[in-house]
Amino acid sequence: MDVSDPTLIMGLHGVFHRHPWIDRLLAENDLEDEDVFSLAVARAEAYGWSSTHLGRGPLDGCRWGHNDAGEDWTEDSRVRQLAWLQVAVEERQRGQRLPLLPVATVLSDVLHHMGTYTLTGLHTVAPLQLTRGDSLVHLSQAADWVVAAGPGPAADCAITVAARESAGLSNRAQDVNVLVLERSFGRLTIHPGEPSAPAGGLAPSLVGEVQTEGMRNAVSIRCSVPAWSLDTAVWAAEVTATAVREAGVTEPVLLTVSRNDGDLPRNG
Repeated sequence: MDVSDPTLIMGLHGVFHRHPWIDRLLAENDLEDEDVFSLAVARAEAYGWSSTHLGRGPLDGCRWGHNDAGEDWTEDSRVRQLAWLQVAVEERQRGQRLPLLPVATVLSDVLHHMGTYTLTGLHTVAPLQLTRGDSLVHLSQAADWVVAAGPGPAADCAITVAARESAGLSNRAQDVNVLVLERSFGRLTIHPGEPSAPAGGLAPSLVGEVQTEGMRNAVSIRCSVPAWSLDTAVWAAEVTATAVREAGVTEPVLLTVSRNDGDLPRNG
């Protein structure tokens, strides 16, 4: 993958249960071919984040162009890569934040449209070269939003960042930890030591093999967030992505956020 590639991939992981009436409804309305790609395109257009209108030249303020998408809706109570989306972030909007929450919101809406799901983790290939460092106001507001979102118990989770050797991230892991604490404004707690085992909240294989070729795990963080939800998981991902970028990394990385094993749905 070219270090200037604007590709962003987001995958949501967890356990999915299809609405018992959805197949009948889709058949009655000749919508049997609906999948994550078609539904994500429709939902992103509804929000005004992307457009499939061809021949218009620039994306006219839209945040991304769709590349690919997919799903695993196997209902076996095991953690699956439920839905993923690959987009090309609009490069003419350099300096804006990466659209991590918008892309995750589209995927979550799609899953809720087709069934119910329990989120156990997410992964993203993040093109950090398209971001800027000065996001303190936004991150402060986001931290306040997260802590006021509900009285749920604190959730233990694991964060990892993988990068190529050219990124120099392995020499900056401690800097990233310090920046994560600062950019979370006290709402995220880092615990000593690294996660003791691979995150159980992620499916075994992550979409993005081509884009992540040559990447190796460089940062592993054991932490707690105020409560577990899509909002807090994406917030933790954005805080970490910002920290990695401010530590000097200017190329794509693979970032994961996952619930700890003890907090996951039981298989079987």
